[in-house]
Amino acid sequence: MSRYMILILCAVLFVPVVLPITSIVYVVIVNNMGKSSNTAPYGDVNHISNLWSKESMKLDEAAPAQIDKRMKQLQAKYPKSSMYRVNEKGETAFIIGGEGVEVSESPANGTTMTTLKWTLNNQKKEETRIPAVWDVAKTLQFMKEANYRDPLTVVSFIGGGDQDKGKGFMVIEVPRYLLQKPQSNWPMELLYLGLLMTIIFLLFIVMSILFFARIRKRLIRLQTAMITPGKEGIPLPVDIRRSDEIGQLEDSFNQMVYQLTDSRHREREEEQFRKRLIAGLSHDLRTPLTVIRGHMHALHKEVLSDKGISSLSRMEAKMDDLSGLIDNMLSYNLLASGKYTLKLEEKDVLRIVRETAAAWYPVWEKEQFYIDIDLPDEPLIWRVDEQGMRRILDNLLQNVIRYAGDGKYIGITTERIQERTALVIRDKGPGMQHEIGAKGTGLGLSIVDLLVREMGLRKKVDSSPEGVRIFIY
Repeated sequence: MSRYMILILCAVLFVPVVLPITSIVYVVIVNNMGKSSNTAPYGDVNHISNLWSKESMKLDEAAPAQIDKRMKQLQAKYPKSSMYRVNEKGETAFIIGGEGVEVSESPANGTTMTTLKWTLNNQKKEETRIPAVWDVAKTLQFMKEANYRDPLTVVSFIGGGDQDKGKGFMVIEVPRYLLQKPQSNWPMELLYLGLLMTIIFLLFIVMSILFFARIRKRLIRLQTAMITPGKEGIPLPVDIRRSDEIGQLEDSFNQMVYQLTDSRHREREEEQFRKRLIAGLSHDLRTPLTVIRGHMHALHKEVLSDKGISSLSRMEAKMDDLSGLIDNMLSYNLLASGKYTLKLEEKDVLRIVRETAAAWYPVWEKEQFYIDIDLPDEPLIWRVDEQGMRRILDNLLQNVIRYAGDGKYIGITTERIQERTALVIRDKGPGMQHEIGAKGTGLGLSIVDLLVREMGLRKKVDSSPEGVRIFIY
C-alpha cells in the first residue's frame, strides 16, 4: 500500500509540479549554456545609441583631430561599423568605412559624393550616400530616414547629444544583425522539451507496469496454488516471501489449508468409524432377528386368539421395517465407500416405474390412498442401473407412506424441466418443513441422493404446505 500511495502521489504531482520544474530547469540550463551565444555581438540598439550620445557629449571641447582620433578608437572596437563626421560648416570632414564596406567617391553637382556599399546578413545590398556638403534639406531627409534604415544609423550632435550646439554632428552606422540576439531554434527546443517529458512519462509508465506486474505475479502464484490440488485434494501451502498485504493473504490461505487438512483427516477417521459401526450393527442385528423370525413362524402354528393373531401381525410388520432399515444401512455404507457396483444400461424408466407402482398398489389401497398415475405411452430411455432405479422408487414411495400419509394421495407423472423429461412423484402431505421430529433416520433419502449421483441423474425437490414434488431427470 505504501508503494502504491507513492506511485499515485507521483502521478498526481506529475503535471502540476514535475512539468513546471522540468521546464524551469530546462530553460535555466539552456540559457546558461547559450548565454554568450545569445548576446548580440555589438549589444542592442539602445546600447549603441546611448554610447554614441555619450561620446558626442564628451567631445564638447575637443578639437577636430581629437574627435577623429576618438572615432578611430571606437571604430577599432566596433570594426564592422562605419563612422563619419560633419563639421559646423556642414562639410563632411571625416569618414571611416567598416569591415566589408566598399567606399567609393563620385562627382555630383560640382561636388564629391561618397558612397558606402553594405552587404548585410541576408546578402541584401544597401548604400549610404554621403555628400561633401550638407544643406538643411539633405540633413533633415537623412535624419528622417535614419530611424528605419538597415544598417542602424545613429546621429548625435557634437557636444550636445540630441541638441545642436553648432559644432556639427557625428554618425555611426552598424548592421542591425550585429545588434540583434540570434533567433532561438524554438522547434528544436520544443522537440527537446517534448522528448524529455516523454522520457519522464515513459519512466512513470514503466514503473507502474513493473509495480502491478509484481502484484499480478504474486496473485497468480496464489491463484495457481488455490486451484492446484495436492495428494489429498487440498491445495498445498505457499511460501510467504513478504509480510505485506498479499503476504497476510497468503498466510490466511495457508491457515485455511492447514484447517482443511486437519478436517479431512478427522472426517476420514469418522467415516471409517461410522462404516465399521454400521457393518458391526448390521451383522449383530441380523442374528437376533433371524431367531425372532423363527419363533414368530412357530407361533403361527399355535392356536391363538384374534388379539394374539393381530399382535403377531404387527410384530411381523415391525420386523420387516427393521429388516429394511438394516438393508438401508448396508446399502448406504456400500454406496458411501464406493463399493456398490452399478450396471448402467439403457432402460425404459417408465416401464420400471409401472412395475414398481404395481407392487405398491396393495399398500396404497390398504392405506386408502388416492392413486393418480399418468404416464405417457412413449418409452423414456435413460442410462441407469435397473436395480438401483427400483431402489430409488421404493425409497421415495416408502417416504410418502411414512411422512405424507395424512394427505392420502400419491401422484406419478412426467414434466418438462430444463428441456428434459423429468419423472415427478407427488404427495399432498404437510411438506418437508414439518418432517422434523418425525420417525425415521433419513437413510432412505440419503441412499436416493447417492444413487442419483452415481447414475448421473439429477434430483429437484419442490416442497410447500400443499405437498412435496420430487423431480428425477
